[in-house]
Amino acid sequence: LSEWALFSLFGRLNYQFDDRYLLEAVVRRDASSRFGTDNNAGVFPAASVGWRISEEDFMSFSAGWLNQFKIRAGYGITGNDRIGNYNSYTTYRSELGGAAWGRTGADVGSYYPIAGGNTTDGAVGFRRNAIGNTAVEWESTTTTNFGFDMTFFDKFDVMLDIWQRNTEDMLYPQQIPAVAGRATAPSINVGEMKNQGFDLEISYNGSALQNELTYMIGLNVSRYKNELVSLSGNDNEFLQGGTIRGQNFTRAEKGSQFPAFFGYTIDGIFQSQEEADAHPVVTEDPSYNQEGVFKIRDVNGDGQIDADDRGFIGSPHPDYTAGIILSASYKGFSLYTNLFASVGNEVANGVNGMIDFNKFQGNRSTKRLYESYDSPYLSNNADATMPMARINDERDQRPSTYFIEDASYLRMQNLRVAYNFNRLFTNKNLFRNLTVYFHSTNLFTITEYSGLDPEIGASGMNQGVDKGGWPTVRRFLFGLQFGL
Repeated sequence: LSEWALFSLFGRLNYQFDDRYLLEAVVRRDASSRFGTDNNAGVFPAASVGWRISEEDFMSFSAGWLNQFKIRAGYGITGNDRIGNYNSYTTYRSELGGAAWGRTGADVGSYYPIAGGNTTDGAVGFRRNAIGNTAVEWESTTTTNFGFDMTFFDKFDVMLDIWQRNTEDMLYPQQIPAVAGRATAPSINVGEMKNQGFDLEISYNGSALQNELTYMIGLNVSRYKNELVSLSGNDNEFLQGGTIRGQNFTRAEKGSQFPAFFGYTIDGIFQSQEEADAHPVVTEDPSYNQEGVFKIRDVNGDGQIDADDRGFIGSPHPDYTAGIILSASYKGFSLYTNLFASVGNEVANGVNGMIDFNKFQGNRSTKRLYESYDSPYLSNNADATMPMARINDERDQRPSTYFIEDASYLRMQNLRVAYNFNRLFTNKNLFRNLTVYFHSTNLFTITEYSGLDPEIGASGMNQGVDKGGWPTVRRFLFGLQFGL
């Protein structure tokens, strides 16, 4: 059983004068049970203004071709309380398990033998399940935007929004030392993040063949940049994403994106022992450098390879995204489709860490057989994309540019083709509508990403990390729609 409550009050003011000057203001107060009693309430105001310039007398010269020209601006603050229902409480739990049940790891229960033995028949005890934090407050996001709407010749529409969002007191699970036990860490307020970008929409509605053919073409383009402005009073503090097979692929720190990929830079594969011997030594494993293994870049130039040579090696954030919408109808036929493109985003292919290397038993990728250094199927080792196959390849599995791939893609999200047979009947009252249609989703995807799906569902600090989730389903649907 889990319960929570939200109590809200809000007021709204709308004002319009002469269909030219527009004003809307809203203020709301939200109180959430997810916070402690001293910090459970937040006040979030918002306001927007608009001016229809096309209605002004000095714009009369454009009456024949400019149907609408409105500029607008807005400012608002929104709150976020998504931290779980009991973040402010320290909770305990009792569970069966433990050494007496032959269980280990995450399945260990709350049996604690006082003598420290490996087995016990003692009574069930309690362990700390979650650490509470009564000081946490609402996360707030302040958005400022400016934009305009224009319509030309009753057919051509243009909309542009330029915006900036500043998020303060971000809610994020606190990083706690392992000695704190298996208790869930509480969410705390951390730092400030800035996002800024633009959204552009263009559409055209037209007709031809004496209006028997009507069509609409729409294009939208979006771009944003984000930056973690501050995290805490310690400039060296950072946040990490979740682990996959013990590895963290993402990091965020002051001045970086939220998040970005973090790891080593790989400069190919050693083609000879002489080349390996001349390269800076890996301090944690002096025997690592040898023919056929990764050549790890000495980023800071100190003559050795260590953790200080890690850095930001890629970004899950796209350079821009775009969408295209096409619709048309002609003599009972209708067509609708929309395509979506994401350009410049990268993915950390964590699945390759599972199927290319030896940390766990299981099937291996075909790359391991055909593209490894010294593979009998490879005629030239200079063409190898993977290091040689070895029993102990733990260092090869650490986050690096080897796992970072371009995940730009173009996807047809929907396609619908239909025909209305009702127009063939002389008695138009027989059916109000009689349509046969074909509808498909995810009909095709164009990408160079080697994984199952470039559209990774992960978000937050795990954005862009492919852990092997199910790909987007492709559906085909044939149907008949009729109305009497």
